[in-house]
Amino acid sequence: MARPKAFDTDAALVRAMELFWEQGYAATSMEQLVVAMGISRQSLYDTFGDKHRLFLAAMDSYCAMLDDAMLRPLRAPDAGLQALHEAGLAIIDFLVRYPKRRACLMANTTLELAPHDAEIAVKVRAHMDNMAAAFRHALINARTRGEIAASSNADALAKYLVGMAHGLMVMAKSGADRDALTSILTTAVAPLMPAPDFRPAA
Repeated sequence: MARPKAFDTDAALVRAMELFWEQGYAATSMEQLVVAMGISRQSLYDTFGDKHRLFLAAMDSYCAMLDDAMLRPLRAPDAGLQALHEAGLAIIDFLVRYPKRRACLMANTTLELAPHDAEIAVKVRAHMDNMAAAFRHALINARTRGEIAASSNADALAKYLVGMAHGLMVMAKSGADRDALTSILTTAVAPLMPAPDFRPAA
């Protein structure tokens, strides 16, 4: 009969995710992982497999965190222009939360691993597609309600917003503060200003 695990698997995975996010995959050693996760090397192997499998699980943990913080409200049935602007501010809140700026784990991974790791590349692409789909849903609602121009291309704007979000992450890692990031966001979302005849609900 297998013995129950003596540690919190989810908490250990989050600690691994944080370390990978801060240092990158190649720079993170197994020794650092077992210390950060508070488990033995054997427990790491038994629970998560090797370093690569652990990293894939950490990517999933990161995507779930990002989804809860930013994307889930965009998929609400009534999400529209207001939800899109709130998502942009949520991205900034997310970025300035950490004293040592980290950009985005998925963006970092795109540059470090995706070009030569097919399994990683699939996860990165799925993450980008998930972001675009959430933006697209809110954009279509906003267009239907007349909050943005009827001629707006929801697909193109969704991809643009994904690029904008990752641009904010890079700028944050380079040292941009909240005011600078908010200024960038304000300029970047100019195409999402309300249509001239739109009147917000009282």
